[in-house]
Amino acid sequence: PETVAAMLAAASVGAIWSSCSPDFGEQGVLDRFGQIEPRLFIACDAYWYSGKLQDVGAKVAAVAKSLDVPTIIVHYAGDAEAVALKTPGALTLEAFVAPYEAREVEFTRLGFSHPLYILFSSGTTGVPKCIVHSAGGTLLQHLK
Repeated sequence: PETVAAMLAAASVGAIWSSCSPDFGEQGVLDRFGQIEPRLFIACDAYWYSGKLQDVGAKVAAVAKSLDVPTIIVHYAGDAEAVALKTPGALTLEAFVAPYEAREVEFTRLGFSHPLYILFSSGTTGVPKCIVHSAGGTLLQHLK
């Protein structure tokens, strides 16, 4: 649920959302995110795959160091606090939201063609290519 909440929060302020799987490994993530120069990196501490816990703390720390942007570590199945402590400029999601109070949401109005997502091609023929989806185009696709 944190991923959906973060994506919707990004959209509400006009930020562009992008994501990729930690399965890509450190270089695979950097091949993608290095092209778009993110201002914030949000990552989980671990995930389950085929019934096995996959600890991605070391990968997250390495990617965050290379991206050199503020980082938020979301607790999923590992130790978010330990990952945050090993990652310069990182906070757990809980620490990030702690100083804020709930209030009415103010949405940023943007044009139909404003970028909403940047997704990526598979990268099988070279460096993955960015695929930009606009807010209006995404809405039209959802209406189909």
